[in-house]
Amino acid sequence: MKNLFRISVLLFVCGAVYAAPTFLARVDLSTGRSLTAVAPIAPVVADVGKFCLVNASDAELSSLAAHGFKVSVLDRIGSENHYFVRAAADFDRALLTPYCRVLAQYSRGFIVAATDENVHFLTGLQIELSRISRKPMVPSADSARMPSLPAVDDSLVWLLVNRVNADSVLATISRLQAFRTRYSTSESLRQACSWMHGKLAGSGCDSAFLDTWSTQYPPNVVGVKTGTVSPELIYVIDGHIDNTSLWETRDTLAPGADDNASGTAAVIEAARVFADMDFDCTVWFLGFSGEEQGLLGSEAFAQGCRNRGDSVCAVLNFDMISYGRQDLDSFEVIGKPSNPNCSWLMDFYIAQADTFSALKTIRIMDASARYSDHTSFWDQGYVAFCGIEDDFTPEYHKLGDTVGPLYYVNCGTNNWPMATEAIKAAVASLAKLAGVHPRTGVTEATPARPARIARVVPTVGRAPVTLRLSPKPAAGARVEVFAAAGSLVDVLPISGSTARWRGAAAGVYLFRLTDYGSTSAAKVVLTD
Repeated sequence: MKNLFRISVLLFVCGAVYAAPTFLARVDLSTGRSLTAVAPIAPVVADVGKFCLVNASDAELSSLAAHGFKVSVLDRIGSENHYFVRAAADFDRALLTPYCRVLAQYSRGFIVAATDENVHFLTGLQIELSRISRKPMVPSADSARMPSLPAVDDSLVWLLVNRVNADSVLATISRLQAFRTRYSTSESLRQACSWMHGKLAGSGCDSAFLDTWSTQYPPNVVGVKTGTVSPELIYVIDGHIDNTSLWETRDTLAPGADDNASGTAAVIEAARVFADMDFDCTVWFLGFSGEEQGLLGSEAFAQGCRNRGDSVCAVLNFDMISYGRQDLDSFEVIGKPSNPNCSWLMDFYIAQADTFSALKTIRIMDASARYSDHTSFWDQGYVAFCGIEDDFTPEYHKLGDTVGPLYYVNCGTNNWPMATEAIKAAVASLAKLAGVHPRTGVTEATPARPARIARVVPTVGRAPVTLRLSPKPAAGARVEVFAAAGSLVDVLPISGSTARWRGAAAGVYLFRLTDYGSTSAAKVVLTD
């Protein structure tokens, strides 16, 4: 009996030692050779559009090759994790080598292998990390159909959109910056998560809690408004609350105004706007931690959703939404063409932006855009998009990612009006998708549609300048004039549907009309 036991142990140990190795491999995709043809043969762990990655055995890789796929082995699966590294085109690859092994290069950057310890050094570089899961992604149906939506009157949507306030958005960004650092493993981030939890709890959420997913990292922050008609259907707005900076200062100073106090502000502002409202469907307000280390907090959360079988209908992820120089303030809406097809959600958000905001959107369909928390939901088969600034801040992952003057170049947040417009579009989208309605017993007068600056005469020339406003603004409307550097120059009187400015020194000036809490902007170039 003892000998039999020893033999059994030996076989077990030998089996563990000589278990067949698995490999991370790239599989090129083309017409007729799609991801759905790869998945039955080998476990797909990432879809990048033109290629996918698999964690597969020799036999599975051979089978893929036999089916006509081009297969490139990148690494043997071991103790290190694998990551996508997104970097600018002129990024010096040599900066990576002290902290990771570069396995391959592709259009968006690199695929690398790194230890958990070295990942913390990588976050101090001007790169974006996305950890490659070892669990297979969830293939999904590629139907682009929008789900059936509850009936919501536009007058109620206007009421909610008009509650979104630029000063409130800026105040939230500034408050998060004031934590000095929200580096992913810092005590200061833990305090910021507690602060965000308090904001969601005080904004009418049915429940708000801290979602602990790791002993090393602070928790995710979750606010829930439970649907009154179809609570099993879930809509999500999220942003990551952690940030990073130069690795020498990340634990003591990493302000992260644009990346990503701005996206977190979108979540907090939306919760505030909906404080006295209910929804037919459930809405989650989420702040993720561990994003800078490879989307870790959202990966754990999305995996939990899939494990429970949650019906997450759509995810609106916001990451870096407050930087845009004058006339460069467009906003990217990034989605995936398949597995899952996100087109309906992207088009819906853009339509609400066109109707209820002044946001200038750019629609981008790109499966390789795997650098923010929407990716974690993509990998679980959930429809999601990423909303992000088009004019990328030069202070990304630097100490200069702070709130600066309007349109100032060398800062992180220079365009909170653009962030405000992006949040208005998000509020309108959630209101219609999830079926917003006033909470029982709560009534509020519905205002008329807010006025906007319809025309400026002249747009280039000498003062005086005349502004045409349409429709006629309310009695409390306000027209402000700002210099290009962001300083307030004048406040104009409004007469009916007209405002006039006597002018100032030659230069570029911005007009901002505020009516019913909604803002619109225009500019003029004064000449001598």
